Amino acid sequence: MLGTTLNRKKHRRVSYVIRASDEGRHRSGINSIALSRRGDLLFSAGRDATTRCWNTANPKAVCERTYDGHTDWVNDVVVMSDEATLVTASSDTTIKFWNIANETCTATLKEHGLDRDVYIWDTVALQKPVAQMPDSQFRRCEGHKDSVYCIATNNDGKLVVSGSTERVSTHAIGLIRLWDPRTGERTGRLKGHTDNIRCILLSEDGTKCISGIACHAEPFSHVVPGSSDATIKIWDIGQQRCIQSIAIHTDSVWSIALDPQNLNLFSGGRDCNIFCTDLRTLDSTLLHKSSDPVTKLLLSPARSLWVSTVSADLQFLDVDPPLARERASRSTRSKPSVHSITTVGPRRSIGSSGVGQDVPDENLVPLLPTPTYVIKGLPAIIKHDFLENRRCVLTEDTAGDVALWDVTKAQKIQEFGKVDFQQTRKSLEKELLVPAWCSVDCKLGSLTVNLDFPQVFSAELYANDAGFPHTPELEETKMNVGFRILRSLLKRWLQGRRGRPQGQHAGACNGWLLISCEQTGRRR
Repeated sequence: MLGTTLNRKKHRRVSYVIRASDEGRHRSGINSIALSRRGDLLFSAGRDATTRCWNTANPKAVCERTYDGHTDWVNDVVVMSDEATLVTASSDTTIKFWNIANETCTATLKEHGLDRDVYIWDTVALQKPVAQMPDSQFRRCEGHKDSVYCIATNNDGKLVVSGSTERVSTHAIGLIRLWDPRTGERTGRLKGHTDNIRCILLSEDGTKCISGIACHAEPFSHVVPGSSDATIKIWDIGQQRCIQSIAIHTDSVWSIALDPQNLNLFSGGRDCNIFCTDLRTLDSTLLHKSSDPVTKLLLSPARSLWVSTVSADLQFLDVDPPLARERASRSTRSKPSVHSITTVGPRRSIGSSGVGQDVPDENLVPLLPTPTYVIKGLPAIIKHDFLENRRCVLTEDTAGDVALWDVTKAQKIQEFGKVDFQQTRKSLEKELLVPAWCSVDCKLGSLTVNLDFPQVFSAELYANDAGFPHTPELEETKMNVGFRILRSLLKRWLQGRRGRPQGQHAGACNGWLLISCEQTGRRR
């Protein structure tokens, strides 16, 4: 009985990320961005497991704040209406609430998993003391049969739409479901895409039915999703059908942004192109061609455009003046514009839905050849190799620089510059073979060292081989590498916990980020 009980007990993994304490920039791709209401603060959610805050008045400076507590990619970030709380969602299946001013984590929601459901949370209840919280702080909307990739709501919060990879026919996937957030019940569904729905927007007036393809005077009242079949579809909520299909991209559409006042629809995605479509005339202008696939577009209060990509850079596009000039001169030109393509006129029908779609013009010239300015990120580690001594790791980053790291010291010990990775690896081969007491990955763009039980205690070395100075006292002394690392990590974590203000999240300490997860690999 005792043996059975021990076998069922879940072992935990302890990991630490080696990063400089003063990095100040993202080291991997940026999945999402959000702005404060005034547009003076920009928040970016990165694949390096951090969320950063930037002062848009001084975009060339390093970030002002870092919210460090997730253990995997941060996929989305939202600023709450009180302008004091930040919400982040991560691939570690948690949602975290942060105090924007002091960078502390105030709540962590762990109900989510890979469950294909939509959760509607009561954020007011979450801010109450535990003893005063109601029995349930969320409403669960069940119905999707596959992964949910995007969700949106209108201003009054009476309608929620979600897009998934749900199969709707033999040859088509991608379904949008409509929900009543007050009851959690399904109120309808929209189908017509042939691939994964990656982004979705809901108009300000989600209850108004509009049968036309554009609205000149009244608020635009449609769902505007983008998908991996390279189309953007406009849906009429009342009729629950597609009323317009726009095909200007040559690959997956990953992000869309709507300017309801001017009826401009901005779109970007895997093809690196950023378009602006006038929903009154359906003319599309190629604003900019990014060097990397676009993950998020965000319209500022001044109608400028913030852009995040799969690189660590943030781009700013001042689109309003050149776009106004382009449209003003379009009516006076006899020849077609080199920046724009019209979606009015003859169409060709493709796909099983039979909806006509336009052929993108590959010869379009970007209206803005370069961004107005760029917040540069740091190069991410993309390749690594553990040396035979199980202390040193050779890495190569996106800039082509090769470096050597010591995982027992959690620091870089040598830089080789832009050299051949394999040749450098061969020159560092060691005769000393040490058992694999840890594993290393670079999923976050930095080195993450994973310690699993019982392998973490499998390596014993003489002190001199472990990197200690050669002294007679230590010549015959053996030590357990994993034990010393764990003791050092937990000591640093405890010191940081004691030294921080009450309620502050414990995570990074002197450039080390301590995290733990189950043996199955799901991090918490």
